[in-house]
Amino acid sequence: MCWIASSVPAQHVNSYPKDGKVRDLKGKVQEDIVVAKDGTGDFLYIADALEAIRVYLPKPITVYIKEGVYKEKLEIPGTITNVTFKGDGPDKTIITYDDHTGKDYMDTFDSYTMLVWGNSLTFKDLTIQNTAGSVGQAVALHAEGDRLVFENCHFKGDQDTMFASGENSRQYYKDCYIEGTTDFIFGSATALFEDCEIHSKSNSYITAASTPEWVKYGYVFKDCKLTAAGEVNRVYLGRPWRDFAKTVFINCEMGAHIVPEGWHNWGSKQKEQTTFYGEYGSTGLGGDDSGRVSWAHQLTGEEEKLYTKANIFAGNTAQKSAYDFPWYGYEIDSSFNLEDSYYKYKKDFPGIEPVYNTPIEGVSDNTIAYKDLGYRSLKMDVFFPEGNRTKKLPTILLVHGGGWRSGDRSLQAPMAKALAKRGYVTAVMDYRLSLEAPYPAGVHDVKDAIKWMKAHAENYGLDTNRVAIMGGSAGGQLAALVAMTNGRQEYESPSSDQEASASVHALIDMDGVLAFHHPESSEGAVAAQWLGGTYEEVPEIWDEASALHQVGDGGVPSLFINSQYPRFHAGQDDMIKKLDEFGVYAEVHGFEACPHPFWLFRPWFGDTINYVDSFLQKVW
Repeated sequence: MCWIASSVPAQHVNSYPKDGKVRDLKGKVQEDIVVAKDGTGDFLYIADALEAIRVYLPKPITVYIKEGVYKEKLEIPGTITNVTFKGDGPDKTIITYDDHTGKDYMDTFDSYTMLVWGNSLTFKDLTIQNTAGSVGQAVALHAEGDRLVFENCHFKGDQDTMFASGENSRQYYKDCYIEGTTDFIFGSATALFEDCEIHSKSNSYITAASTPEWVKYGYVFKDCKLTAAGEVNRVYLGRPWRDFAKTVFINCEMGAHIVPEGWHNWGSKQKEQTTFYGEYGSTGLGGDDSGRVSWAHQLTGEEEKLYTKANIFAGNTAQKSAYDFPWYGYEIDSSFNLEDSYYKYKKDFPGIEPVYNTPIEGVSDNTIAYKDLGYRSLKMDVFFPEGNRTKKLPTILLVHGGGWRSGDRSLQAPMAKALAKRGYVTAVMDYRLSLEAPYPAGVHDVKDAIKWMKAHAENYGLDTNRVAIMGGSAGGQLAALVAMTNGRQEYESPSSDQEASASVHALIDMDGVLAFHHPESSEGAVAAQWLGGTYEEVPEIWDEASALHQVGDGGVPSLFINSQYPRFHAGQDDMIKKLDEFGVYAEVHGFEACPHPFWLFRPWFGDTINYVDSFLQKVW
């Protein structure tokens, strides 16, 4: 059951205020739901939305909880799975209650504001709090489901704020804020807290794990910040609620409120023998390990490397979500970025200057979500010349590089802005990288972005008959494949709801390989990760993803801009020969001495813009 306590009666689960019609909804809804206190959604109360959700959903849905304070005592049963509960932000969407031990003969485990039994659930951008105050145990979140994700959530309370428990429960907390007084993170779950703020409101203990003996990992805190109220000056990292408690802090910043000894044995010498408490890379005034208790562990570098998400969350059940990546989320690889590239290349190219993403006078921009993946939206930044336009403008969609696993759309923004200044409508886009989804997901995303731009042509004054695709490195490879598969339905997303064509009319490829398996190519593990295996394992996919093998009568005029490294031009000569056989124009420019991502730096940035502009003026 789901309980409601409020001065306003809960609406009946069969009512559906959006259209005024009464329907029998209990246990039947399998589409996205909106909860809004102002009556603009499907339900006024979260509990009523929970009652309406179909048990064991066949596909994921989102329950969007709009801004408001929801005083509700909630239980999410084990029959509710594959749901994302998303708020308007932890300062706007607040779920609150005030039960505590001793109230109506209540014990700790009944004092929750929210109790979660369901599996494969995600909670984002909201607060769960217990406002009972300093009256004893008063739980905000009681979580025992498996594969639970909490992102940008706040958990507020005093004693026993968060009961993260369940012998087979795996829970992931990302960018969260957790506050409390005593043992305010306690229980038996395997839980990873990453980039969280852990705030102590009194001199006491942060954690009280009860990890079962047979569980390898208990509570793991990585890259967290431990803070405290002003008068707090003596806080322990943890004490073992049960034998075999496991808690580890890795690369965490600890305030001066953390006591030198770090850990407490809860008055039991026996627990010192069975408990595993560890640290690695602690910093801050409370991070000095010289005074730690003798029975705690300082992890070695090799031991620290074992604390990966894959290891922490390993289990006997499936690791994949309904979206075909690990349930705890895909990894974000930020290794390819402008600053690191600059420091990498400046030694060999002393005159190199990074081109930063700054505003350009006379160019406007707009950020939009062009594709909804269900669990997140893919975005696009559109740039266009300011002022009234008397004619429709040609368009360029730019695709960033990064080995199909790293990089982001901001890398191509300076070039997009510079081309917009020349009179083009330009755009840079997100697409799914290999750590999120393998080929052909990224290809589908690029083609869907083209469709979106054409469908919204009137908004930006673009000419749908003059659309170019442009990319660098991995983005160049994608751009070439997209251009050479014009009109090929097998390269488009089967679930796309865009009716516009994904065809383009010109290609600009900057150092993007055109054949993965070729005498001139040296693509290996990075390409294999994106393509789902090595060439020996999936040769047909390596050929299918190579633009060289897709050239036909749908080929488009192509500009190739090359660095000094031949391996990035694999298949280029063969492709130009094929284009020539079909009577399609191709043009090549090269820089004799330059880094691979030359388009990110001066002095090559300006010449690249000139080459692109001149080429498009010529073919259009």
